[in-house]
Amino acid sequence: MQLAQLRAFCAVARTGSVTAAAKELHRVPSGVTLRIQQLEEDLDCKLFVREKQRLTLSPFGRALLARAQQIIELSDGAKALIREEQVGGHLTLGALDVGLVAFMPQLVGRFRQRHPQVSMDIRSDVSEVLMGQVAEGLLDIALTDGPVQSPALDSRYAFSDHLVLITEQAHGPVHAASDLRCREIYGFRQNCSFRLRLDRWLQASGGEHLQMIEMESYHTMLACVTAGAGAAWVPRAMLQTLPGRAAVRVHSLGAAGRSDLYFVWRAGHLTGNAQRLLGLQDIEV
Repeated sequence: MQLAQLRAFCAVARTGSVTAAAKELHRVPSGVTLRIQQLEEDLDCKLFVREKQRLTLSPFGRALLARAQQIIELSDGAKALIREEQVGGHLTLGALDVGLVAFMPQLVGRFRQRHPQVSMDIRSDVSEVLMGQVAEGLLDIALTDGPVQSPALDSRYAFSDHLVLITEQAHGPVHAASDLRCREIYGFRQNCSFRLRLDRWLQASGGEHLQMIEMESYHTMLACVTAGAGAAWVPRAMLQTLPGRAAVRVHSLGAAGRSDLYFVWRAGHLTGNAQRLLGLQDIEV
């Protein structure tokens, strides 16, 4: 029996749906289903029955629910206690790559000056992965694309950036995807929030003819665009750090490109060190 299985069980019990539970936990539905199946195999019983398109607890599920919630609360409380009792404690922080470049260095620098005794672990990934790790207690706090709408998470606005479209220098103005005179466009993998926004923009503004090429590097995207192979969406703050940015043409996407980043943490479980980090957000250097 694992905590991740119990979290999945409690989320399905609360929402009545694997899909809704997956959304709350920021996991794919198949992953939630697998964890429920593993838990049922461990306990050798069925925890849910399907009634009118909704999952309801079986007698075994009802008996387990209160104890599962207690186990999760005890585990989260123990983790928080250990972190606070350690000398200075520890802070596990996650962030989007653009957040690490444009926002976190100054904030982490202030935090290190004021709390040098606190050990830190900083990780980078896409928003969906980060929010899933926060929901499972693997991260104390994370900086992700927002707004955040999940009963499992609390959030606070951090800062705004803008996604821009880059093309080769000779390309004409672009106001919609239909204006693009290339055959392909570059973006991150599909569980990236920026990629989801790019897909919506393409569908809404005539970009069906473009081939989507997934790339995991802004440097590679820039190199391909510079070579005249295609176009890409890039956060403006990230673009400003890339060598060779003067070799491409930058197009504003207006409201479609606005990106608001938020700090997120598990609802009701903001650790002391995460709270101290947030307290420094509005302090001028």
